[in-house]
Amino acid sequence: MAAFLSFHCHSLPLSSETPLVKSSSSTTTTTVSAALSATESAATTAKLGNINNPIEIETYTCLTLLEECNTMSELKQIHAQMLRNGLFFDEFAAAKIVSFSALEDSGSLDYALLVFTRIPNPTIFTCNSMIRGFTNKNLPKKALHFYEHMITHDLFPDRFTFPSLFKSCGSLDEGRMLHCHCTKFGFSCDCYVQNTLMKMYASCGCLISARKVFDKMENKNIVSWATMIGAYAEWDQPIEALKVFERMEIENVRPNEISLVNVLTACARARDLEVAKRVHGIIEDLGIGYHLVLMTALMDVYCKCGCVSLAREIFDELPDKNLYCWNIMIKGYVEDSEYEAALLLFREMQLKGVKGDKVTMVSLLLSCTHLGALELGKWLHMHIEKMDIAVDVALGTALVDMYAKCGCIESALRVFQEMRERDVMTWTALIVGLAMTGQGETALDFFHEMQMSGLKPDAITFVGVLAACSHAGLVDEGISHFNSMRNVYGIKPSIEHFGCMVDILGRAGEIAKAEELIKEMPMAPDIFVLGGLLGACRIHGDLEAAERTAKRLLELDSERGGTYVLLSNIYSSLGKWEEAKAIRDLMVKRKIKKPPGCSLIEIEGIVYEFTRGDLTNPHSSKIYEMLDDMICRLKHAGYVPDKSEVLFDLDEEEKENAISLHSEKLAIAFGLISTSPGTPIRVVKNLRVCGDCHTATKFISKVYNREIIVRDRNRFHHFKDGYCSCKDFW
Repeated sequence: MAAFLSFHCHSLPLSSETPLVKSSSSTTTTTVSAALSATESAATTAKLGNINNPIEIETYTCLTLLEECNTMSELKQIHAQMLRNGLFFDEFAAAKIVSFSALEDSGSLDYALLVFTRIPNPTIFTCNSMIRGFTNKNLPKKALHFYEHMITHDLFPDRFTFPSLFKSCGSLDEGRMLHCHCTKFGFSCDCYVQNTLMKMYASCGCLISARKVFDKMENKNIVSWATMIGAYAEWDQPIEALKVFERMEIENVRPNEISLVNVLTACARARDLEVAKRVHGIIEDLGIGYHLVLMTALMDVYCKCGCVSLAREIFDELPDKNLYCWNIMIKGYVEDSEYEAALLLFREMQLKGVKGDKVTMVSLLLSCTHLGALELGKWLHMHIEKMDIAVDVALGTALVDMYAKCGCIESALRVFQEMRERDVMTWTALIVGLAMTGQGETALDFFHEMQMSGLKPDAITFVGVLAACSHAGLVDEGISHFNSMRNVYGIKPSIEHFGCMVDILGRAGEIAKAEELIKEMPMAPDIFVLGGLLGACRIHGDLEAAERTAKRLLELDSERGGTYVLLSNIYSSLGKWEEAKAIRDLMVKRKIKKPPGCSLIEIEGIVYEFTRGDLTNPHSSKIYEMLDDMICRLKHAGYVPDKSEVLFDLDEEEKENAISLHSEKLAIAFGLISTSPGTPIRVVKNLRVCGDCHTATKFISKVYNREIIVRDRNRFHHFKDGYCSCKDFW
């Protein structure tokens, strides 16, 4: 006999006693009287043909009733009748009672176990029913312990015993012990058993053992291939999964839907568009194009590989779409930065009567975050509450992030405080949001509170912390946090963290220290690190450092227009007009153009986009009237246009006119004519705010008594009463 398994659970009695044989008559009075009435007995007898033995007739009748049984109440009546007539001791009949009680949704495992303990000689079929019942009801320990006691009573397993047991394994050790038993009992070469054995090893994370089982299989079926591919895909080894698929193709194994879904899952994780398209061709060749799960998986791959248009073609062709299809498509648009398309698709989804869930809302909130569409984000928040969608950690974090990055930090704080559970991403979203809006000290307070709560910050958290130190002018504290990353939390600083430190030192005027830090970096500086240093040089008028930095920036990217602009502005601010002109001439010679700036503003739930000199808005005439009035009133208040921002050879009047048409000025003018007095104006810009627009917006906030929040590509600028939260450093 095989060695016993060491599973520690309460004993399950396996007895040959049969006290149920002499059950009280009260039990039998609840029999299926209608089924065993004289009329039905006659009808049953007629069906039996040549069966003349009364015991055989009654046995047949009970078994027929068992086949048609639907509830435990009916089963108990049949069971009572069988006990009364002594039929319970028929092995097949008793096994049917246990099978129904253990495996049917309306059954009862307790009743199955009670019946099992009264069977004098249970068969392995009956034992398997019990094990499957425990496994299906998610009682793995009881399944394993039942097996242990089964073999101690000389009831030996068959090829159907181990698949359920492998599903019940909670640890690798249990799985390995069962693998040994499987081999000793002679089932290690059975394909069905091997497939579930592979699945067990994969579930326990032991892909090496799963692969050994797979490679030793002499007769693999499609389930074997699908299981191995799925295991690699599940444990984030998509390249290995695709290698198995290639081998499967070489061996001319015909795939099924499940194997192809697993391959597409691997393609999505590996971002392998070529294999995905090959699978798409296989799907069409096999004629299974309307398999919903399969087509949804294909949509997911195309979205993750940036082919959103291909995903949309599949989406539009699907005759029946479930919520998962809609979520895949909406998320695909968001990941492809097509935020308006995601919101339009959600509108279409509503018109179809499909209700969104947490996943839908997270994607839509992310769209609002990037668009700066605060009003739409607020509507989504109300929709979440109206539809009673539970706000879990992921959805709560998305709300905090949306409010924070749309400049409504008060609402972000309120959502944060209302969350019952927060993870490191939730805290990070708030800390980063506070840092972006210039509330450095508050961000650091929350970082301290996060540490006190026992949560360990990650690398992204420290980006927010260092940004907060920069905005608050806390150089020493910034250095301390930077050092604690490696020394306390074991986080290796990335180039983003070095960029933050350069910003901290540069903001404080420590240009030389910032340059020294760049030299000591373990990696080469990128355009963002050097761009931050060049910005600091502009603020502090350090021409020599600016020239050195600009030279390195142009070596990295000679087409980057922002570098030319910044260096030209530095020359202009120091009165070096010839040098400034030389930079501008160089731009013309190299055909360098500054990337077109655009600004977004949301009015009554609609996001409007402006570019320089935009005339596409239907309210353009009123906007330009307000712009003229705005410039006039600003000049009266002391505003002087900064013409150094113009990089082309124009006369002074043309220069002034050019800078007055910048996209953020148009967006603000539209906000002034479209909102009530005193209402905050929120603008999102794709580029860094230029110096002239920054100065002009400070004057606008004071002259028109408006709070103006501008989010550029670096940070928030909160203008109020003629001042900006960035303290003129950005």
